[in-house]
Amino acid sequence: MIRVNLLPVKEIKAAVGRRRELIIGGATLGVTLLILLGSFFYQSFRMLTLGNELAGLQKDIEALSSKIKELGDLQNNIKEFTSKYKVIEVLNQKKTGPVKVMESLSAATPPTLWLTEYKETGGSIDIKGLAVDNQTVADFINALAKSGHFKEVELVETTQADEKTGPYKKFAIKTGVSYGAAAVSGEAKSATTISSKEGKKS
Repeated sequence: MIRVNLLPVKEIKAAVGRRRELIIGGATLGVTLLILLGSFFYQSFRMLTLGNELAGLQKDIEALSSKIKELGDLQNNIKEFTSKYKVIEVLNQKKTGPVKVMESLSAATPPTLWLTEYKETGGSIDIKGLAVDNQTVADFINALAKSGHFKEVELVETTQADEKTGPYKKFAIKTGVSYGAAAVSGEAKSATTISSKEGKKS
């Protein structure tokens, strides 16, 4: 009877099985490592890209902040220039306004009417004078109202002058004044109110 020793064959099969398991395990581990490395490199690339985008956004924000500051400075300059312009305009009106008012007053005064008093108080003017008749006073009031510099012209009173003064009518007028209005005849919008308080007629 012949006996065959099968132990080496079993050991060989077992070794082959172990090698197969090692190969499969190594391959699995390699694939896992490759996946992990790929994920790492991908995440690193994404982080780098996001970092570059963030740096670009920060630069844009800084540029916009600079432009916003420049815009604010420009607005402040505009306000400052506007304020200065208004001050200059007011000064020019104060400089030339009274001259134009007096020119309008002179142009509105008829040849047969004479002013004896002209007094301004807080934007209100009191005018007193003499005229040959009531119609001349009425013409004077209408001319003042149309001049553009006088507003709400009101006849306070007309009375007969005394014998020493002569056969004239004494009158008193109260009116507002506008130094900035243009003295254009016929374009005045001021209302003319005549409340006549006549004295004794001659």
